Amino acid sequence: MLPAILVVVLAALVAGAGLFFWIRRAKSCGRTIDAPAGDPVALFYGGVMCRHLVTSGSLARLEFYDWGVRLRGSVVSRWVVPTWEARYDELAIAELVAMRWSRVAVWIRLRGAQDGIAFLANGSADVLRQFEQHDVPVNRSVAQIKRVEELYRPPG
Repeated sequence: MLPAILVVVLAALVAGAGLFFWIRRAKSCGRTIDAPAGDPVALFYGGVMCRHLVTSGSLARLEFYDWGVRLRGSVVSRWVVPTWEARYDELAIAELVAMRWSRVAVWIRLRGAQDGIAFLANGSADVLRQFEQHDVPVNRSVAQIKRVEELYRPPG
């Protein structure tokens, strides 16, 4: 009986530690600015792809405001999906990327940095149109990548 209890306790500790480190690594993709409150002018649901996290389904929300964009978790996933915000004038480009067996994602790259985040959506054309409406350069050619890490390299 005691060995069984020890195995269960050990499994719970390992699972808890794994979850803790997974959430911590995912949060390292976050970026927040001093963004004003308000209602989004456009909203899309999808997944998120960053250096330490790839989600599927509709766990993330991409919100467009008059000041910029906010990518964050939906109500059920805010504890694991990082919040990432940027003003439109901070964005270098919004471009399409895809891994071999993944949906097409919109990679949002910051100006003057290799930092960014990707939003996985079935309606990427609508997302790109929103970026264009806010004068953010757009690239509709789908870049094939093997690993997410490739997105964090300098362009070119």
